[in-house]
Amino acid sequence: MGTYIMLSRLTDEGRRTLKERPERLQEVNGEIERMGARVTRQFALLGEYDFINVIEAPDNQTITNISVDLSSRGTVQLKTLAAIPAETTSPRHLLDAVRHLSMFVVFTKMTGDGRKSLRAEPDRLSAVDAEIGKLGARVVQHYRVLGDDHDFITFAEAPDNETAARISTEISSLGTVRLEVHPAISLARFSALLQIKSYRTEPHAWQTQLWARAARKIGRHWVMTRHVQEIAKPFSITGASALEGVRGPALIIANHTSHFDTPVVLTALPEQLRERTAVAAAADRFYRTSKKRTWWWSLFWNTFPIARGGGKKALDYPMELLEKGWSILIYPEGGRAKTGRLKRFHHGPTIMAMQGKVPIIPVFLEGLEAIMPRGTTTPKPGPVNVRLGAPISLEGIESVPEGTAKLEAAMRELGGLNVQSAAAY
Repeated sequence: MGTYIMLSRLTDEGRRTLKERPERLQEVNGEIERMGARVTRQFALLGEYDFINVIEAPDNQTITNISVDLSSRGTVQLKTLAAIPAETTSPRHLLDAVRHLSMFVVFTKMTGDGRKSLRAEPDRLSAVDAEIGKLGARVVQHYRVLGDDHDFITFAEAPDNETAARISTEISSLGTVRLEVHPAISLARFSALLQIKSYRTEPHAWQTQLWARAARKIGRHWVMTRHVQEIAKPFSITGASALEGVRGPALIIANHTSHFDTPVVLTALPEQLRERTAVAAAADRFYRTSKKRTWWWSLFWNTFPIARGGGKKALDYPMELLEKGWSILIYPEGGRAKTGRLKRFHHGPTIMAMQGKVPIIPVFLEGLEAIMPRGTTTPKPGPVNVRLGAPISLEGIESVPEGTAKLEAAMRELGGLNVQSAAAY
């Protein structure tokens, strides 16, 4: 069996998958075994790479097949290196008093002087291990790797980050190697961290109650409308006649370029629709546990948290609202566009509309990307135009992708953009 080191970087799609299904890591390990190889070490890294895996495989063809198969899924980018395990001789007695050691992965690139030194003294690695031991750490395993970026990849244990930093500084100062030291955590610990929610995912039960609706109506001018009037100059609305008599429930979709979009949309909607419209807000942005005023968004903006990449479970509460006669404002692009151009739509709104059998009201916003673009926290005055579209029915649509394409085409047409067919994801 040959030894290989596989370095992994997750794509955005891969990160979303892991947030939704942390067990996917173990499933991939099982797939690697079924392809004829075995993972012997695996750690999540804090650094340039997300994961490091030591894999034993019978030959280069097997590891190549694994790399091609995993890379083709669009969730991870891989670098696979052939590796040769080296002997380690770190003294254990220096660490006997240390009970809790953390794992670090050291990437080593030899300098010209370092290569000469290693050729002249083949046991040089043992001396380095001893020096690392004197600094309070221990080499678990060296691997000599065949690649351009690194000569050795080393797994080492140290009691703390300070010790790891001292190793990097003192050994690099010798002039024979260049080191990168990255903290590593076990796969079990990483999976546990994935399941810790740093944000609220449950709605406030009181936000649709009568008292909350009354408080929202009274406070809306001071919390929202007056700011729209101060910032959106001039503020124009076209297509209002298309929504005369529309009371809901309905799904209201809008293009998304700014955190100022929601107050603008709610201000532009007819009162009979606005008063019973809830807003889907990204849980990891507006409902982080570090925020002390998440109730404020729910009370005055009538927002509820929705987990990005949360799958069908994330749609349970909005579906419940639709059944109770509430309309929902949601942004099908999933996040703010950087350029003001319309991004490809996600399928969530289509699923909600088809299951809830409700019409969709498209709203196209112009000017918001200049008023409060991504990366800014304070809006600046500027012209805003809101185009309200007539309700759209998805009755007779046979598939979710077909429905999503119809919604995206309607939004493009409403915004005067090129209507083009694009597969949604």
